[in-house]
Amino acid sequence: MILKNKVVLVTGGSSGMGEAMVLAFAREGCRVVFTYNSHKKNAEDVVKKVGEMGSKAFAVKVDLHSETEIEHLFKFVTKQFRTLDILVNSAGINTPTDLFDTKVWKEIFQVNLFSVVYCVDKAIKLMENGGKIINISSVYEDGKVCYKEIPVYGASKAALSHLTQMLARHLAPKILVNAIAPGYVRTPMWRNRTEEDFEQNGKEQLIGRMIMPEEIAEMAIAIAKNDAVTGEIIIVDGGLSLKSN
Repeated sequence: MILKNKVVLVTGGSSGMGEAMVLAFAREGCRVVFTYNSHKKNAEDVVKKVGEMGSKAFAVKVDLHSETEIEHLFKFVTKQFRTLDILVNSAGINTPTDLFDTKVWKEIFQVNLFSVVYCVDKAIKLMENGGKIINISSVYEDGKVCYKEIPVYGASKAALSHLTQMLARHLAPKILVNAIAPGYVRTPMWRNRTEEDFEQNGKEQLIGRMIMPEEIAEMAIAIAKNDAVTGEIIIVDGGLSLKSN
């Protein structure tokens, strides 16, 4: 796929990997819409950064717990562009919890899985000329890697990876669907980490450092450009899943 002038929708685009992907697609000449929820100032900053590139991005406030707000998002995309070429499901949440806290299960699965199902359903109706869907899973989708402190997050990402492959089967050859499974990426999801913490966590990966959001965005761009890849869960984990203790 030639990316120039393509319409791209990125969920969770106000920070971290989502922000990096908004900027990466904008550099390729794409027209980008992205969602944010509580970080309005961050979203405004991203729009400004895209503007400084000589391009334009649209930030739309969406709570991915709400199907109504997702519906409004796609009405905006339809009104603005009447089409969609690429959907990047980047938004995700993670809450350390007890294994049987069903309230947290519902909350995390709503954002990490069910909102993706709803977004894909809406997106494919706009992809009349074909398109690409890229889901952001996690190396934690593999039960051998997932830490026991975040069982719900790992389960949600495992479900997302499976969904990715099922979507690829159902939507090919018109729409190609893949996922990226990152390892330790330096994003706000890590919350109150110090530089020393990041250095120590990075050493758990074979590359000896944290992965940067821009490196995940580079993979998303590569997947979007490649028309021969579908149904793949592409691991970008710095060797985390291979490193022995």
